[in-house]
Amino acid sequence: MLKNIRKISFLSLIWILFYLCLFSFLLYNSFNYLDPDLGWHLKVGEQVINEKSVPSFEHYNYTLAGKKWVDHEWLLNAATFAVYDNFGYITLNIIFALLVIIILIILNVYTQKYFLNHKQGITHIMFFQSLGVLAMSPHLGVRMQEFTLLYLLLLFIILNHYAINHKVKTLWWLLPLMLIWANTHGSFLIGVFILLFWITIKVLEIIIKKYNYFENIIFLNYVKLKKLPNFLLFSLLAIVVTLFTPYSLKLYSFLKDYADTFYMKHIAEWLPAYSFPVIYYQLIYAAIIATVLIIVLCSLLKYNIKKTKLDLWLLALTILFLMLAFKSRRHFPLFFIASFPLTIYYTSKHLIIPEKIFKLFKKNIVLNIFISAALMLVSFYFLANIHFTNTPFSSPNFCRDYPCTAIKYLKSNPEYLKANIFNHYGWGGYMIWQWPGKKIFIDGRLPQYKIAGQTMLEEYYDFFNEEKVAAKLNQYNIELVLLPIIKKVKLNWFNKYILGLNEEKINNSKNYLKEYLGASSQWKNVYNDTNSIIYFKNGVY
Repeated sequence: MLKNIRKISFLSLIWILFYLCLFSFLLYNSFNYLDPDLGWHLKVGEQVINEKSVPSFEHYNYTLAGKKWVDHEWLLNAATFAVYDNFGYITLNIIFALLVIIILIILNVYTQKYFLNHKQGITHIMFFQSLGVLAMSPHLGVRMQEFTLLYLLLLFIILNHYAINHKVKTLWWLLPLMLIWANTHGSFLIGVFILLFWITIKVLEIIIKKYNYFENIIFLNYVKLKKLPNFLLFSLLAIVVTLFTPYSLKLYSFLKDYADTFYMKHIAEWLPAYSFPVIYYQLIYAAIIATVLIIVLCSLLKYNIKKTKLDLWLLALTILFLMLAFKSRRHFPLFFIASFPLTIYYTSKHLIIPEKIFKLFKKNIVLNIFISAALMLVSFYFLANIHFTNTPFSSPNFCRDYPCTAIKYLKSNPEYLKANIFNHYGWGGYMIWQWPGKKIFIDGRLPQYKIAGQTMLEEYYDFFNEEKVAAKLNQYNIELVLLPIIKKVKLNWFNKYILGLNEEKINNSKNYLKEYLGASSQWKNVYNDTNSIIYFKNGVY
């Protein structure tokens, strides 16, 4: 009895140290960059709390002044500002890092309970969660999208429970989940799609089984046809509750504008997985999952084999999110959550650690102490190298990527407050927070908003078109331009020879707006620093 307790306690200690290690890395990662959109999230959250109402009209961008807009993250923005204002940026980072750890723990427990084939599989969970966190790191930090991961995981758990127990009381959880999701992030549409996708897969299973298309397949968590009407009813109710937001149908009307996909080809996090800069851990993780899928699909195509157990839902879900992650790297965290159960199920089944090695890890106290010490040392390393700050918008660590001193210069010259400014897209959120009261050209909230017959982001990129730059400056009466200093990139062999990227072409790409301003007698370069440059129109005031 005492021996078993010791084993359980030591295993628990390893899990605690493992998640402590991941938590320290998440904090380290979070304090290494500042999300471009955090500024406007805080400013909008401040507006929601101070005015005790959600935003309805645009007043941060002069280009869209008076236009109606919908803040699909209003509740999260308000909560984020409240934490930042009362407890500081450090606390905010701790909360978001803990959120990821909670997601990983829930995913761990869920996977172990329903999908683990072998007790040795806990090593697989540790490996794939570590790799997954490294791969997701560019998308983690103080990012509202993290809550989507939690909601998506909870939705998968509800669906799995219903597929197993067929109890209606399980479906009641869909209603509060979708209500909270709709009030915190526009990604609730993914939840709506998943509900419809689940019932489609279950109907497909029924058809396949009825007509014996694949006689060798035994479907796991098979749901009989008579159980589907209940699910369909609650799915409809779950969709209905998404209307219980301050915006009601306006929320759907706003989100439909994302059907225009121009932003997916010009915003870095929406670019395909193979785009520069390549996130190698994502490619490694995706390659492993793709290999697992190929093995699974090949086994199903074999004839005259024994009965094969298959969870068609997990298979379809993994394939779907793999395609989404390949299409846009922003979807990788969703792919990680969706693919994790299937990954552990098959890798723990076929990639089993030899018994001798497993027993060595299990019984060797010295080795276990070494593993524990290693996890603690890694944790301390990350914690010791974190650039903690409660003033992120003026921190030297972040000012290397943002126009901190340029904004100070502009604020110190009152005449610039009245001038229509054209700003870098990625700096809009920063400017909304750091230069309150100054209306800017664009920020990260509304890239898909329609203006002048095209999206706001298309309008922005027209300023960098050699044939349109002069007309666009006149059209919006631009008198002030704030641009970043583009640093040259150095490509490695993988980017050059595998992805076929051209370093010279990337570094020599023309910035026609900057060239026009520099050559025009109407414009004067009034400020420069290491990462920004300001032009002002002569004779404006």
